[in-house]
Parts: sequence; C-alpha cells; structure tokens
Amino acid sequence: MPTPRMRRLFFRLAEQWGRPTRLAALDNLHIAVWEDPDGAATAFNTLGLSDAARAAAGSPIELHWLVKRQLDLAEQAAAASFLSQMGAAARAPEARFDWRGRVCAPEGIPGFARRFDVWLHPALTEADPDTLEDADGPIKLLYVVPLTGV
Repeated sequence: MPTPRMRRLFFRLAEQWGRPTRLAALDNLHIAVWEDPDGAATAFNTLGLSDAARAAAGSPIELHWLVKRQLDLAEQAAAASFLSQMGAAARAPEARFDWRGRVCAPEGIPGFARRFDVWLHPALTEADPDTLEDADGPIKLLYVVPLTGV
C-alpha cells in the first residue's frame, strides 16, 4: 500500500518527468518507470525508500537510474529488481548511501556483466533535481551510475 510520502513523490516526479509508463511494487518499495518515446532511454526511480533509508547526514533518500537505451519488459523487470535490492541495502543500519559514495550491488548490475559497484551522484544535468521537496522536508535523490572501468 503506498504511503502518503510515496504518493506525494509520485506526483512530484510526474511533474518533473511526466507520468511514468509503469509502476512495479517489490519488497515494500515501488519503482516508477519512464520510457523515452524515442527509445533513447529508460529511467527508474524508487518511491518509498525515503520512508526508511537515510543518507549519512540523516536526509531521506530515493534512488534514480537512467539506462541510455530502450529496455524490453524483462530488462525493465531486472532493472526494477536491481533497484529494489539496492533499496534493501540502503535500509541496512550500516549503509553509507550518499552523494559521491561508492556502494556494492552484491548481485551485480543488469546489463553490465561482472560489474558490482555503483557511484551515487547528485543530478547529472541542470534540468534534473538533486533533491525533491516534500511536506516532511527535502529528500535527496541519488543517481545510480554503474562503474564500468577496470
């Protein structure tokens, strides 16, 4: 069941990027999916992580991942599952999820064979938000960037 914050975030993100193409509900977390009409990208954003996960300084967080290609439904399901796993890791008491932080994706990153590390970054463009304003205070948006170098 969506929490009040999840609902507010859904509408805030819909204002930012338009209505999502679809939603997935996994492990007490919702994942919104946006498909670029031109097929150039697929974006994913958690909804509800901020109800339980905090950055190092105590700010609630949500995760955003942009894949720069069109994904079929099976690939979207794998990406949503990946973000759900990242969300579970972010809720752990010892988690260190914050901007400019490197974290491990224990089950790997879909579409990136044998890659397990991601970089959490503030917005990568001026058009995208670093934080989402909410009635309960700002929520940090952590952009997930797979580390693909050696």
